[in-house]
Amino acid sequence: MRRKYLLSFILAGLIISNCSNPKDLKVIENPTSIESSLPRLFTDNSGTVFMSWVEQSEGKTTLLYSKFSDNSWRDPVEVAQSNEWFVNWADFPSIIAENGNPMSVHWLKKIPGNTYSYNVEVASFVKGRISKPIVPHNDETATEHGFVSMVPVSDTSYYAIWLDGRNTGSTGHKEHGVLSSSMSLRGAQLTVLGKTLSEAEIDSSVCDCCNTSIAKTNNGLIAAYRNRTKNEVRDIYITKTIDGVWQKPIPVHNDNWKIAACPVNGPAIDVFDKTVSVAWFTGVDDKPKVKLSFSLDEGNSFLPAIDIDSTSVLGRVDIIANDNNSSWISWITRVDDEAQLRLRLISSTGKSLENHIITKMSPSRSSGFPQITKIENGVLIAWTDLSDSGKSIKTAILQ
Repeated sequence: MRRKYLLSFILAGLIISNCSNPKDLKVIENPTSIESSLPRLFTDNSGTVFMSWVEQSEGKTTLLYSKFSDNSWRDPVEVAQSNEWFVNWADFPSIIAENGNPMSVHWLKKIPGNTYSYNVEVASFVKGRISKPIVPHNDETATEHGFVSMVPVSDTSYYAIWLDGRNTGSTGHKEHGVLSSSMSLRGAQLTVLGKTLSEAEIDSSVCDCCNTSIAKTNNGLIAAYRNRTKNEVRDIYITKTIDGVWQKPIPVHNDNWKIAACPVNGPAIDVFDKTVSVAWFTGVDDKPKVKLSFSLDEGNSFLPAIDIDSTSVLGRVDIIANDNNSSWISWITRVDDEAQLRLRLISSTGKSLENHIITKMSPSRSSGFPQITKIENGVLIAWTDLSDSGKSIKTAILQ
């Protein structure tokens, strides 16, 4: 396949001039094509970065990945292709890795039913080859299953969480309306050989289509998601495992955002030693904000929420734990008819240590969810760029 590489010195100069606290920020040539979108970044236990993305052409979707090594991207690897996948701007495939090698990927496969009837499928890499995909849930209902997050548990197993529509019956997916029954959050531990070690309901009532996030602590797993109460309060909650059992979910912060709809704007979580950081969007009182909260005890309790941005924010957050006392957070803010991708390093006391405007971008949903991940001595950033010629993925390093 002929590919157009994405090195642009003009764009690099534009991005650098937009930094409010200039550092070495440069666009990195990457092996995606001109019709690529929806990047997902993952840094594994060895410090190796992987990026997955999709390319859509003639009714088919192709999932690919590349490894970042020696400050450059390797040649792309095609994982799978299908005309039966469900892919949209907020719910799209991902990759995880361990020991410098890809471990597992996920996608969503359409099934008979309605527009939002599809299953989660996961496939693992065994001796460098992709395995036959399996479905981690066993309900066999023609409902929505998606918004997957995954994390390695060991060299041979990983944990996946997803939003599960088995209890919604035939009401289907309503992004801006109320379901008669709630979506639930479920999870399963899986082996790379395709065996399900466990499956569990984590929360019986969650927001319908907000992305999830999961991380590994020294003592287990911790997940963040948008909860949903009977009174339609949809705040960010976390839950963690103790001896492999998910504990009672608790709110990160009580925004008390009451909304009888799904904002399609979930949280992001990351861990450094015992410090947990969670970033999220809220629109309580019709005042959109991006917020961040730290826990210094592995998620048992959280410090008061920090307001990151309260201008015309669109949210779509991501987060990287930098050390025990600070985290990087990215988000999108609308500026007039455009938007900006912003990045900030902030301490657990609320002090802004660095503040950057990475690039201008489209505020439309097609620009998706920008990604950040940690590399040695810096931050790697990926986002979908929209232009008259189509979609393309840009990657940059801030050092």
